[in-house]
Amino acid sequence: MNPILINIPETIETSRLKLVIPKAGFGKSVHEAILDGYEDYVKWMRWPSQPPSIESVEEDCRRQHAEFILRTFLRYLIIDKETSMVLGRCGFPSFQSDWQIPQFGISYFIRKSQRGKGYGTESVHALASLAFKFLKARKLEIYCDVDNKNSIKIPLKLNFEHEYTQRGGWLRENAELSVLNVYSLFSEKDLPSLKVFMA
Repeated sequence: MNPILINIPETIETSRLKLVIPKAGFGKSVHEAILDGYEDYVKWMRWPSQPPSIESVEEDCRRQHAEFILRTFLRYLIIDKETSMVLGRCGFPSFQSDWQIPQFGISYFIRKSQRGKGYGTESVHALASLAFKFLKARKLEIYCDVDNKNSIKIPLKLNFEHEYTQRGGWLRENAELSVLNVYSLFSEKDLPSLKVFMA
């Protein structure tokens, strides 16, 4: 499978959300989302201890646009359709992607002020649907730190099964090995019902 030749939607819509690929001009709004709860991303997602500048996030958005085209890392910004606020980001991390199987991991973050409203579950649901429909995925995985109880709720709500627990993968903030639950899904038919529009 040559990923570059696969037509992958650049926009995904649910009833409340629009998922769009990062590109030039999104730096400031993505930066605001990143700062809203940054300490949690350091704790759970091995992000640098110092938050990035607006300029570096703008540069990241432009680079991530190129990575999407090259299919090396597929990311989407999560946008509230009513307010146009960037709520967070989700994607298929390159280190969890195997196009030959094909098999993919899903990662996500939601800004702290907008958590608890189902946006994470809705965006991951949309990504999972895309993976099965367009990427012909045979398996999806979500990694969650065992102590990150809020994040663990998302795969469970979407009928992912707890497949195994591993030590390592990345370090926690205190430099200890993380302990990760790995949740897996093998078929779109196991997902709950959700209307998703892709373009």
